[in-house]
Amino acid sequence: MNLESLFSSFESEDDLGVVIRTHIVIENYLRDLIKNFLVDEKYFEATKLEYFQVVQMALAFGLQPRFESSLNALGKLRNKFAHELRDELSRCDVTNFYETLDSNEKQMLQESTLAVHKELGLKVKSHKKLEARQQFINMIALLAAALSKACKEAKG
Repeated sequence: MNLESLFSSFESEDDLGVVIRTHIVIENYLRDLIKNFLVDEKYFEATKLEYFQVVQMALAFGLQPRFESSLNALGKLRNKFAHELRDELSRCDVTNFYETLDSNEKQMLQESTLAVHKELGLKVKSHKKLEARQQFINMIALLAAALSKACKEAKG
């Protein structure tokens, strides 16, 4: 799934769908990144690694450590939705996820939010003033784009 189809799918998903689909897509990016370093990926697929193990392996293969907290937080959020039968992102969920981002990512979120609102002629809002769902989608867009770029760079 490419970034455009991921983001367009958010329009038809409830919060549960957004979190679950996001987790699936992010994990697939991580697996693709790892596969770039393997001689024979069938052995990797046979390991049936859990998400958190895939995160650690991607980091071992060179994914920037600044993504570790966000990736682990996404796994924990997905587990909350899956095991607690939740269907709505709370402000607390989004705030906790935001806190896992590094300062550069936080700055990029703020700048892109302001630029988009200005471009669309909307009242300019800060990232933190958006609805929880939109904040989450914006943060995932940033994370997914960074992983997509890492995969392309690894392919060389």
